[in-house]
Amino acid sequence: MAFTTEELLNLGLTEEQAKDVFALHGKDINAIKSELETSNQERDSLKNQLQNTEAQLETLKADANTSAEQKEALEKLQADYDKLKADAAAELAQTQKVNAINLALKDTKAHNPEALMKFIDVDAIELDENGKPQLDDTINALKESDPYLFEAEDDGAPNPNIVPQGNPAGNGAGNADPFQAIIDGYGK
Repeated sequence: MAFTTEELLNLGLTEEQAKDVFALHGKDINAIKSELETSNQERDSLKNQLQNTEAQLETLKADANTSAEQKEALEKLQADYDKLKADAAAELAQTQKVNAINLALKDTKAHNPEALMKFIDVDAIELDENGKPQLDDTINALKESDPYLFEAEDDGAPNPNIVPQGNPAGNGAGNADPFQAIIDGYGK
C-alpha cells in the first residue's frame, strides 16, 4: 500500500499527524526489512549446506572403493534427502501462499486483517498466475456471515451528529439549562 503525504492531508490529517503516520510506518517497514534480511541469510546458509551435502553424496557414489552395503546406505540417504527436499519445497509453497493471503487481507476493509486469517481455509484458496490469492468469494461470504469483522460501507446516508462535538466551556458560556430557559420564559 503506497501512500503519500498529499493523500493523508486529503483525509483530513494535519502535516504533523502525517509525519507521525510516516514515522510509525517507517518503524514497521524497518522491522519487516530486518526479518527479511535474517530470513535471507538463513536461506543462503541452508542453500550452501545443501550444495555441500549434494556434492559429498555424489563423491561417495562415484567412489569405486565404496562397498555394496555403503552404496545401499547412500541410496537410502539419497531417497530420504529427496523426500526432505520435496517436503521443504511444499512447506515453502505453503508459507508463500499464507503470506500472499495475509498481504491480500490487508487490502480489505477489515477491522483486523490478522484476525480474519482464522476464518480462511488456506488449502481452499487458489493462487492466480501472478501469485495473488483468489479471495473474493471467501471475503464476500465472510462479509455476509460476519459483517462485524469489516468496516461499515458508506451507503451515502447522512451520519447525524446528535451530541455537539467537544467539551462544554469551562466558564458556563454556551451551556444554557433548558429547564431554566423555560422558567425564564414564564417570567416575562
